[in-house]
Amino acid sequence: MEIYASHLIPDEQFKSRKGTYASDDDYDILLTRDCDVYDSASKKVVLKFRKKALNETELAWKHTRHLAKATRGRGAAAGPIDPKAQYWQKRDIYFQDKWSAKYMVKDKESGSMKKSQMKVNNEVASNPIGYYGATKSLGLDMPCRLSHYTKTNMDDFRGSMPFFREVSEQYKKLLPNKFYDQWNRARLNEFHIKETPFSTVTINRNFRTAIHKDAGDYGGYASLSVLEEGKYHGGYFVLPQYRIAVDLRHGDYLLCDVHQYHANTELYETEEDKEYNDKNPSSFKDNLEIGVLGLNNRFTRLSYVFYLREDIIKCEQKYDKYYISLVGTLERQKRFEGTDFKLFPAVDGRMMSFDQPECEKMVSYHNIRKTEQHLCKVGCFLSHLRMLEDIILKDLSNVLIVEDDSLQVNELPSLAILPRDSITYFGGYIANKKITDKTKFEVDHKEGLNILEDKYRMLTTLAYFVPNAQIAKIIVDKLKSLKRWRAIDISLPETLDKKYYWYPACFIEEPFKSTIRPTKSEFANEHFKLSRCSV
Repeated sequence: MEIYASHLIPDEQFKSRKGTYASDDDYDILLTRDCDVYDSASKKVVLKFRKKALNETELAWKHTRHLAKATRGRGAAAGPIDPKAQYWQKRDIYFQDKWSAKYMVKDKESGSMKKSQMKVNNEVASNPIGYYGATKSLGLDMPCRLSHYTKTNMDDFRGSMPFFREVSEQYKKLLPNKFYDQWNRARLNEFHIKETPFSTVTINRNFRTAIHKDAGDYGGYASLSVLEEGKYHGGYFVLPQYRIAVDLRHGDYLLCDVHQYHANTELYETEEDKEYNDKNPSSFKDNLEIGVLGLNNRFTRLSYVFYLREDIIKCEQKYDKYYISLVGTLERQKRFEGTDFKLFPAVDGRMMSFDQPECEKMVSYHNIRKTEQHLCKVGCFLSHLRMLEDIILKDLSNVLIVEDDSLQVNELPSLAILPRDSITYFGGYIANKKITDKTKFEVDHKEGLNILEDKYRMLTTLAYFVPNAQIAKIIVDKLKSLKRWRAIDISLPETLDKKYYWYPACFIEEPFKSTIRPTKSEFANEHFKLSRCSV
């Protein structure tokens, strides 16, 4: 079904309603089935609504039901201040605006009451997960980052990804031009939810939003959905200037221009709802004395708003730097003191036994198979494998991994120009594909980014860049699937179809004595060649 609707009330006349509640008097049409709504004058999409479009609702409920935390910072959307409400009755209000207030607080030093200078709104259960832009307010100077509740609930965030991807797919299907515009914008840096065009998801619980416009999002369109527990009525999503409402319920999908004024009608129980909710108590156990609006209900309506923050584009990407080193190798580690490199403890192969599965799996020439050199080779392999597993576990991006014998001699390239589909070597040396091939060759490097040709291989894992957890997972999965292992610098590049390197190299190899090749006398230089040097 298609509807062409008129924008009946201009913003200038309607702005006085901002921060007030919408009711059933604010709409003439209630959408309860699939429908596309267009502005009758501009022909622009106002909304697209699809019933029961999402299937991963059970999974989403499991992983996100607890993430809508109480906040006093939702502005006009939190609704008008009511001094008689439970939350405000406990506070001595000395200033009140439409949707904000200030109240008296106790001075920590004197114990006497003083005026708080902070404006706060009604307390509602609403919380963003995903990424924040940089914040400079209330004495804070916070960089672009994952939200606190995302970091502390990372397993749930990852577990919700199938639901997030479903929402993304609906957006792509219904409004592809806007989807791809937002998708491409999101990928200008790493501050977005993987495989989606969104940076952030705001989760609300039983939050009857007052009339407001969304701001700070890119493109103006947001994706919305709802999950439910118990029975209720109302809660309609209303666009009062178009006099249209949407009955957005469990598993539905709504794509909407949220730069239009919008709100929700009241949530309430009918007698039939009350009877059902009596027999099926809520799984939430809330402290009602706090006075968070909506949490006194015996049903639950979780609403989700997916969007890309406008300020995310300003986020500066930085390398996440690690050096792999055995604990106690102070001579090598002291060079990293005072830098932004973090130690990733290496596996000491010398502490392993030859009959361990990992040692049995590693291929070595027969003359070193039962020597310390073989064990150290296994330790090196496992050190890089565990570093890559850590990238996956923590969902890290822009990771630079160096070994403790690396020495930086050139500046790192801008992250904006590095590929995201494979690793990029920042140090090492190039050799013939076949290890035993001693044919001399010259590589025609270009300054900057190069693709490593298939006829060559990069040796050593001196320094390499892993763009994201997805690439790390490809490597780890393939390494673990191998029946036999070879040295990590041989095995790692074989897991990827394409490899890059940056010329001249950013790191050269310091002439430390190697535990894997004690007789080593040649070391990687900035031209990805070996130079002879005494140890």
